[in-house]
Amino acid sequence: MFKILVPVDLTDSAYKACNFALTFANQAPEATVVILHCYQDYLEEPNGEGMFSESNATSEIITDHVLRRNQTDAQEKLDELYQSLKAVNKNPYLQLERVFMYGMPEDLVPEEVQRFKPDLLVMATKGESNLARTFFGTISTNIAQDVKVPMLTVPETYEGTTLKRVLYATDFDKEDAQTLEALQQLLLPFSPVIECVHVADEPTRSDNKKLEALRSKLQQTAKTNISYTLLDGDDVADALQKFVSEQAIDMVALTSRSRTLLGSLLNPSLTKRLMLESQVPLLIFHASADE
Repeated sequence: MFKILVPVDLTDSAYKACNFALTFANQAPEATVVILHCYQDYLEEPNGEGMFSESNATSEIITDHVLRRNQTDAQEKLDELYQSLKAVNKNPYLQLERVFMYGMPEDLVPEEVQRFKPDLLVMATKGESNLARTFFGTISTNIAQDVKVPMLTVPETYEGTTLKRVLYATDFDKEDAQTLEALQQLLLPFSPVIECVHVADEPTRSDNKKLEALRSKLQQTAKTNISYTLLDGDDVADALQKFVSEQAIDMVALTSRSRTLLGSLLNPSLTKRLMLESQVPLLIFHASADE
C-alpha cells in the first residue's frame, strides 16, 4: 500500500498539490491519499469601527460567532475539495480520505507523519512574496527539516503533472547512490530521463572523477535512463534553475543535508531557497543521520 499525506490550506493551490498526489497514487497497485487541513482560530479584521465597542458579553458572543463561522467555512471547503477529487478519481483501488484537525500545522503535520507513516508528503508552495501571510511559507520549509519522509513541494504557479525529465542535484554525498535508487523506484511508472547534475565554481578533474565514480556505481542497477552533467556556476540555485529552464526539466530532486552541514552545497539554506523559488515541483529526500 502506497500512502501519501497532503496538508492543504484550502486555497486554489491545494487542488494542484492534491492532483499531483493522485498522479503518483494512481501509479501504485493500491494507494491511500489523506488530505489534511489544520484549522486555527482567527478573527478577520473588522470592516468598520466600533464592531467590538459594545459590552464585553456582546463582544464575546460576536467573537464566538465569527470563530464558529470560520470553522464551518473551513470544513465546508475541505469537503468541497474532497468531493471534487473523488469526482475526478477513476481508480477503484485508490482510497481517498480527509482529516480536519485543530492546531498549528507545524506541530500537527510531523505528528501525522509519525502516525500515518506516508511514503510521500505533498505540499503546495506559494513563493517568497507571500511568506508573511501564507500557511505554506516558512511552515513548509520548517516541516521539510523536521520530517524524514520524501517531501514533494508543488509551486502555486505550476501547471501539469508531466514527469519526463527529472533533475537530481548531487554533491557527491555517500548517500547519493541510495537516494537515486529510491528516486528511480518512485518514478519507475513514469519512465523519465534523470539528469544527475553537480554544480561547481570552475569544475575540477576531481569533480569529473567523482561524477564518473557515481556513474559506474549506478550503471549496473539503473532502472531508467540517467545522464551525468557538471555545471559551472558560483550560485548553485541559479545554476540549477537555469538548467531546469533550458532543459525543460519537469521536477528537481535532491537530498537535504543536516542543519549542521553548512559546508555542503545542498544544505538546508539552499533547500529552502529552492522551495521558495523553484518553478517546478521539488522532491526532497533526507540524509539518514547527521555526520
